[in-house]
Amino acid sequence: MDRILSHKHTLRFAGFLILAGICNLIGRTSNLLFNTVMFCANFIIYLGLILYWTQHVIKRILPTRTRTYITASSLFMILYILQKVVRYRLVVDSVAAYRFLGYFYFLPLVAMPTLLLVTAIDLRYGNSKKSNIVERVILAVSAAVAALALTNDIHHLVYVPTVDLSVFDMGNNTYTWGIGFYAIYGWIILSLVVGAVLLFNAVSQNGKKAIVLLICSVTTWMLLSLVHALVFERLELPRPFYKPEIDCFGCMLIFECCIRSRLIPFNENYQGFFENLKMPILITDRDLEIVHQTGVPISVSKDVLTKAKNVPVYTDEDTRLAAMKIRAGYAFWTENEYELRQERKRLYAANEILSEENDLIEVENKLKEKKAHLEAQNLVYERITEAIYPKQKNIEKILAGTAPDTETFPDDLGKACVLNAYSKRKTNLLLLREDSLPASNRELFLALAESCRFLKCCGIDAAAVGEEYSELPLKAVNDLYDVFETVVETYLSTLKRMTVSILPDGVRIAMEAEKELALPPVALPLECKESDDILYITILNKAGGDAA
Repeated sequence: MDRILSHKHTLRFAGFLILAGICNLIGRTSNLLFNTVMFCANFIIYLGLILYWTQHVIKRILPTRTRTYITASSLFMILYILQKVVRYRLVVDSVAAYRFLGYFYFLPLVAMPTLLLVTAIDLRYGNSKKSNIVERVILAVSAAVAALALTNDIHHLVYVPTVDLSVFDMGNNTYTWGIGFYAIYGWIILSLVVGAVLLFNAVSQNGKKAIVLLICSVTTWMLLSLVHALVFERLELPRPFYKPEIDCFGCMLIFECCIRSRLIPFNENYQGFFENLKMPILITDRDLEIVHQTGVPISVSKDVLTKAKNVPVYTDEDTRLAAMKIRAGYAFWTENEYELRQERKRLYAANEILSEENDLIEVENKLKEKKAHLEAQNLVYERITEAIYPKQKNIEKILAGTAPDTETFPDDLGKACVLNAYSKRKTNLLLLREDSLPASNRELFLALAESCRFLKCCGIDAAAVGEEYSELPLKAVNDLYDVFETVVETYLSTLKRMTVSILPDGVRIAMEAEKELALPPVALPLECKESDDILYITILNKAGGDAA
């Protein structure tokens, strides 16, 4: 008795289905009113059973793509039965409407096996990227096949009329089957066969009982379809069910078999399932009265639950109580944050160590930066010392070997001034950097002009003339100035007058000297010419030296 009561919903469903068949049988009378009442009762029962089952499917099955397919299949079941009602009861005078409803017949006929196929693919292969693509392709092909029937008046590939289209009502001997008709039924059969194979493959993992249940469902559907086609239709016998009802409830039977064999996960007996959970979860109604509680209870007061509705609260140092509003109330759960707290402590200690190390690294970087700055300064100072040290020794030697009351003192002092001017300007040039030097600059002209100004201390009429700006790089400026100083120091004792000017590729010196002297080796090539007792020396900014 308990076993029967546990299946009371199934028995009630089957009872209403049998009642609908009886209404269909006894409604075939000459009494029009009784016939109509039985027909309406039959239709209402079918519609109610489909809606009842659809509601339970939505309630039982989790919100997945499988549930969407089954719900869509229920919609096409309703359209399948509704098409029969409208075509044979409401549309009786319009040939076009009657014909179009005949085409519309193929829409649920194609959709239901297709949805069964994509459901089987989803159950067999899961929610993978490849199965998603395959399912979309199958649905697209199914839509194209159904559209082939709906647009038959355009191409006549499904039904080929043998009479004028205006009187073509799909009666006997008014059409022949076209290639589209065979394509549609070929797609239906292929969908059913492949879907059945995939379902059997998936159900086989749930034990023999599930396989037997699915075999019985498929066999029942096939036998009813064969009996209807070979017996009732051929012999024109009164029938309790027509093909739409057999297809709809046969497809429903297969889906129900998949659900009850746990091939499609569902949430029946959720209360027992919830109580066996080993997680601290609590479900209450809107008044925070406990409705469901897992095997690990949450022992807190209603005041704490009230606070947890808005923000998570801590029942102790490591337990965090959180809440979420659901349709009928609230769901509460706790999370143990002991390990998280320990990790936070370790992270805090690690952050302190890292902070100290970062401070040390920052100090070390600053010291390295200062050291690099000092090393760069020392390198510059070494270059300056290397460049001007011989001049300073020479100045020291000159000043040590003369006295203010001697005749040679003015000449010696002027020579020391010339060497000192070079030392000053050379120091300035060495303190410059290539990246800070403008493309067009006066550094070389200023150095030459200052040397010429101090040559006047030696009684030499000297001047820097011509263009002041040049576009020579810093190295060329230093090299040209060094060679110029070598020429000046060589001719200092014999020099009378001199002018110097900057060329695009060097420096040109025009001097009047008592005699021509040999120059020591220099870093740049020289060109020397004499004209009208004037010696012209051109210092070229080119690679290689010249001992002119």
